[in-house]
Amino acid sequence: MSVVRRSSALAAPALAAAILAAGLFGAPAAGAAPASGTAPRVDVPAPDAGTCWNYAYKQASLKTYTGTPTDCTAPHTVETVITLDVPKDVAAKGNNSRELVLWVDARCQVEVNRYAGVAKPDVAAPGTRTWYLWYTPTVKQWKSGAHWVSCAAASVPSDEKQRGKLVAVTDSIAGAADLSKPITFKTDYGTGTYAYRKPMTAVADRPYPGAKLQNRAASFCEKELGHKKFFWYGPSETEWVEGYTAVRCYSLKKS
Repeated sequence: MSVVRRSSALAAPALAAAILAAGLFGAPAAGAAPASGTAPRVDVPAPDAGTCWNYAYKQASLKTYTGTPTDCTAPHTVETVITLDVPKDVAAKGNNSRELVLWVDARCQVEVNRYAGVAKPDVAAPGTRTWYLWYTPTVKQWKSGAHWVSCAAASVPSDEKQRGKLVAVTDSIAGAADLSKPITFKTDYGTGTYAYRKPMTAVADRPYPGAKLQNRAASFCEKELGHKKFFWYGPSETEWVEGYTAVRCYSLKKS
């Protein structure tokens, strides 16, 4: 399945701080009138790459962008990375479908990693400034033909057990992977460093695999880490049903 990456140039600070007027999001595109019996297509713009937002966790967790962007040199918690055009077959399921979640989860972390200049972006785990979020137009706008997903980088605590929080940072993560620190997870197995992730897209259309993920996950983690001192976590049944299928590798080996 092909995907169109609509990556715009990084917005200059003055532009990044511009107000996204609410009326702009609902404005129909100029052009010929739609054919009789069809809904008018609405061209809903997504924020440019490099647009920053100082969201609290609850606001950041919404499905659509809200509020006003801030200059990236000022404290912020979220940075827009890229806009992806959604294929028609996936878009037809709506902007809250499992098919869309599967499609997004296989792409947004990779795009955030690539934007930040992370090594091995296809499989690298998120760091403290590269945890991905994603946004879409509203349901009404989606039904009118605005079929895009905006991938964004969120800034989170280094301890994964403090999930549910965002951390204010300054400056853009673009091409600056060194700004993002590793995330750790303390468990009965020990304290592991989150190193790699891989959505199980090849088997995502099957029932929840449960323990059957063992071989796939262990093989992937050992291959990427290059050693056997690790533990891994797979998706819960609820996450699987929602479309989040990624296996997460945690290295117990100190660097």
